[in-house]
Amino acid sequence: MTAYIRGDEKTETGQAGDESGKADKEARFSGDSFWKDLAKAYFYPLLKRALPELYTDADTDAEPVFLDKEFTDVLKTSDPKKHNHSRFSDLLADVPLKNGTGEFVLFHGEAQSPGGGDLAERMNFYRCFVYAHYRREPATVAIIAGNRPKGETRRYSHSHYGTSIDYDYNNLVLPELDDEELLTSDNPIDVVLYAAKYAAMTSAEHQRYNYLRTATKLLAERGWSMDDKRSLLLFVQRVINLKDDKLKIEYLGYLEHLDKEGKIVYVSIAEEIYTKRGREKGIEEGRIEGKLEGRIEGQLEGKLEVARKLLANGVSPDIIAKSADLPQEKIRELMN
Repeated sequence: MTAYIRGDEKTETGQAGDESGKADKEARFSGDSFWKDLAKAYFYPLLKRALPELYTDADTDAEPVFLDKEFTDVLKTSDPKKHNHSRFSDLLADVPLKNGTGEFVLFHGEAQSPGGGDLAERMNFYRCFVYAHYRREPATVAIIAGNRPKGETRRYSHSHYGTSIDYDYNNLVLPELDDEELLTSDNPIDVVLYAAKYAAMTSAEHQRYNYLRTATKLLAERGWSMDDKRSLLLFVQRVINLKDDKLKIEYLGYLEHLDKEGKIVYVSIAEEIYTKRGREKGIEEGRIEGKLEGRIEGQLEGKLEVARKLLANGVSPDIIAKSADLPQEKIRELMN
């Protein structure tokens, strides 16, 4: 059986070469890489949530073997209608069982956005490739991040001249997960699933900020290791994907408060701000100066700009130094 996670991302506006479409694509949250990275970092917790029966049989003391690159190569046929382009992102994992036989189970899952066409047909299409390549039927789960079309079937059925097939697969539908269960669970994956659930359900920045605060507070209260809290918080921040700089700064203040209480290791969400602005300034000034020094100076100015804004909002110099990767002397200069 096979493990396979995929995220479809489609641009609603903009053709190839269209600048607005390109900008939309660059700003869009990368579902492909998010689910793939999360599954690799927290494979067994995700397995416990998505396929508890398989989790019970799995040897969780042994590492799964990820075969996503091999599976992607298998899916790339000569017919362009039968495979996706190079952006196609899959996760194929070979999972050891604890029955002592040395056999493996392959867990198959798909992360889906609200669009993406006929999911059931596509799930069967992938299953066929798995069986054709490995001669083993996959245990499958579709991780569905958003609301799918109403009335969409969750099984693949086909009948043709006396030949028929009914293919059922597991669905982990984030909007259907119970909030109380997620918020009280001792499974670390559930904190991220809670954040992912509401990230998919709303685009309003203030609402997303509130969900980010809730998930962060939940992490701070858990007795997990600081390394796990740090890692999980990065996934939570990544899936919520705040865009508003003012809300990011407000969130920095909340993280600083938790950091002082020793509840969670500080993680910088300001990095995107200074990196983006520094890059933009560096490119512009480098274009004007025509020199590497100009680009470096521009990047520094971008960091200083963020540092000034954080100081104005009462964020401590130590936190700013860590956030903007600036020496303490530079922060003191800005304070004077």
